[in-house]
Amino acid sequence: MNPFKPYFIIIKTLLYFWYDSVALWKTPCPQKNHLEVVLLIRQDAIGDFVMWLDTAKEYRKLYHSDKYRIILVGNAMWFDLAKGLPYWDEILPIDVKKFKTFSRYRLSILRQVRSLGAKIAIQPTLSREFFHGDSLIRASNAFKKISSIGDMSNRNFLKKTLADRWHTKLIPASTQSMTELERNAEFFQGLSRKTCTILYPKLDIPQIENSDNWANRGYYVLFPGVSSALRQWPVESFAEIANRIYEETGLDGILDGTPNEKSHAESIQDLSKAPLEWAGTRLGELPELLKYAKFVVSGETSAAYIAAAVKTPVICVLGGAYFGRFLPYPDLTGQELVLKTVSYKMSCFGCNAACVYKLEKDEPAPCISNVSVEAVWQEVEKIIETRAS
Repeated sequence: MNPFKPYFIIIKTLLYFWYDSVALWKTPCPQKNHLEVVLLIRQDAIGDFVMWLDTAKEYRKLYHSDKYRIILVGNAMWFDLAKGLPYWDEILPIDVKKFKTFSRYRLSILRQVRSLGAKIAIQPTLSREFFHGDSLIRASNAFKKISSIGDMSNRNFLKKTLADRWHTKLIPASTQSMTELERNAEFFQGLSRKTCTILYPKLDIPQIENSDNWANRGYYVLFPGVSSALRQWPVESFAEIANRIYEETGLDGILDGTPNEKSHAESIQDLSKAPLEWAGTRLGELPELLKYAKFVVSGETSAAYIAAAVKTPVICVLGGAYFGRFLPYPDLTGQELVLKTVSYKMSCFGCNAACVYKLEKDEPAPCISNVSVEAVWQEVEKIIETRAS
């Protein structure tokens, strides 16, 4: 470890603090609004956004449209999913990579957020991030600035000390282990002082129901790519499960992922004897592809959450890095759980991706590489038998 790294982090934090202070110093007066503006600030990833949809709908009920205008200050990565939903009146999409730079882009976004004249700014994220959500809360200059008290996953003491002072209220968070679905409900209850029933997220996009692009095709989907090699189920295993599915069902397989994950798909096509087609859908098209699939087999990636949110059975090959926080989903009474996980249990689960094993470059952690094809097939077989019956 670089012995100077802690000092670099401190210097970087202070530099951003001063940069933002200068950027906001001469911001024009906020616009006057007929309705009170409420900012919902979420800058995290696609899967986090989909899981939040369970409680996102509750903010619209709390801040009803005859008095409040809700603006979602969101991650541009999932803008195509968010724009079709009725829970907010407007979306301000932010490129999180560009925003975390000393740039005209950051300056522009900070001033744009300040100019909205928000009365209330809310950041529901547990693992708050100083350079993103916290900085946007500060920029809002809202009369009420509310976030979770948070954890220390993305912060140090300096970041916490600075950012906590930018808030008018911090919602307490339980120290017990909880899933993200439960965390979202916990935050909303602390904010609203109302009971919030936990539900599995739904992604209701009207145009999906009227689409015939995939509706008349019989297929399943493989989604092999993940954001980190540490959590990558081997392509050989994906090829083998594709062979097994084709031998038993005769179904065609659709491979999908981001453009930079196409190489994984091509490797699987080379290794497998099953008919596998690369789709390469954009995020806005993905819910449609997943909705009409017979089932989905996925790595630990956003596709698993989206498939479950459109009520398609999905098997997710799940490692131990964040086991219990995002997945598995909790069993909720009276609700059908369509998102099943397959794992290879190890004593080091919960390592937060700081693997205790010495790995070669791009080598998956043993909690992923040791998940057997047979274990995944058993879950696929249950889906096939249920659909047949």
